[in-house]
Amino acid sequence: MGNLRERHQKTAVELGNLLAEQGDMDGARAAYQQAIDSGHPDHAPMAAGELGALLQYMGDVDGARAAYQQAIDSGHPDEASKAAYNLGVLLRHQGDADGARAAYQQAIDSGHPDHAPMAMVNLGVLLRNQGDVDGARAAYQRGIDSGHPEQALMAAFNLGNLLAEQGDVDGACAAYQRSIDSGHPEQAPMAAYNLGNLLAEQGDVDGACAAYQQVIDSGHSEQAPMAAVELGALLDEQGDVDGARAAYQRAIDSGHPEQAPMAAYNLGVLLDEQGDVDGARAAYQQVIDSDHEVAAAHAQHALENLSDPPTPSSNP
Repeated sequence: MGNLRERHQKTAVELGNLLAEQGDMDGARAAYQQAIDSGHPDHAPMAAGELGALLQYMGDVDGARAAYQQAIDSGHPDEASKAAYNLGVLLRHQGDADGARAAYQQAIDSGHPDHAPMAMVNLGVLLRNQGDVDGARAAYQRGIDSGHPEQALMAAFNLGNLLAEQGDVDGACAAYQRSIDSGHPEQAPMAAYNLGNLLAEQGDVDGACAAYQQVIDSGHSEQAPMAAVELGALLDEQGDVDGARAAYQRAIDSGHPEQAPMAAYNLGVLLDEQGDVDGARAAYQQVIDSDHEVAAAHAQHALENLSDPPTPSSNP
């Protein structure tokens, strides 16, 4: 009989999830409440957390807070820390920084292998936004030290950004490199791109080029085209016309809606400067054809002002 009752309460949570996915918010809410009212040590806290997420989505902040708090008060080893993290997110969005900080700390103190590192990263972001640099650094470092496969890399990336802002170039480079070395398909390209920007600002052209190339080689749909544009501009500044052309073309070939038109425009400018009027005209036309709101207008202006090569004068 006990197993049947437990299955019934688990089904109530599953039904709530299904109804929520189907857009039946009232039905989902009733199902979750049924599981909560059962007082089951596992399903009731789970339902409270799900109800909190549902009410938050519906804009019922007070109801969401109460539901999350109910899950937290259950002391459940998984659901309480998850609810504390979600409560922190809710409170941060509501502008309650102190409440968010306390909720994140509660999730951190739980020692949960997933929710604690997530809270560490979010706490670091919160403290950084409040100007508490030391607190943010400490929170990010705890996230790194957690060794979590996702959050430790996010913490390292965020720490790199923070240290770069503070002028700690060596520290920032080390933090970015930690994410890069992970080979993570998302975090590694993001970190390599930021490392490239930082090294370029420091005048380390070779280091910046290497970092940008690493991003390009990753094939990341967003970061690789961005890195190709930055690499093209950097090589252009160094007088490496062929390298710049190749980098811009790589970005163009990506078809990225923002970076491809930008690269085509930059390529047009480069070719115009090299006296390749036909090539410049083709590049500008490519930008115009992209219908990019800003780049197309600039390309149209550049195309209209493109000078044809001088006509050789005839012999007298």
